[in-house]
Amino acid sequence: MLFPSQTVSETNAFDTPSNRHCPPTSAGFPSDMLLSLATVPVLLGLWGGKALTALMRDIGEASEEVFRGQRLPVLNFPTAPAAGEQTSDSD
Repeated sequence: MLFPSQTVSETNAFDTPSNRHCPPTSAGFPSDMLLSLATVPVLLGLWGGKALTALMRDIGEASEEVFRGQRLPVLNFPTAPAAGEQTSDSD
């Protein structure tokens, strides 16, 4: 299929190095340089996420111990007398 801006000589079925007019170039850094620059922040992000997960797990375990009551004092509440029992206050 020909586009209006193409001529018959520009239409090739395959894009081979022999018929490619100009090599692909990037405007700024090469892709290898960008990949190497992006590697360190990605690794730091993964390491930080792992550390944050461990910290949140430890905080959760500590709060579970507090709410379980192993570190809280035992409170002795007075019990109500049974239905048939008399108290000594009713003289």
